[in-house]
Amino acid sequence: MKRIAAILILTIGLGVAACAPATPSAADLRAQCFQNQALIRAEMDVFHADSGIYPPIATVVQKMGLKCPSGGTYLFDEASATVSCSVHGHP
Repeated sequence: MKRIAAILILTIGLGVAACAPATPSAADLRAQCFQNQALIRAEMDVFHADSGIYPPIATVVQKMGLKCPSGGTYLFDEASATVSCSVHGHP
């Protein structure tokens, strides 16, 4: 009886583990953030090429619907024309 209970518990545990969503690693989150930064920077450059000024980064981020996967805030330094994240920095 104990053996059947142990097998049942093991089976249920494996089933739950298989159904649970995979948690992305810190490296995956950082890579996604850097990819978002590159997309934001490209959009900033297009706007700058068209108008001669950089748009507010909040406008670009909202328009593109991008968010740091770790909850950081994207920042833009106009002097160096770089996009960074409050959590991951910049590449």
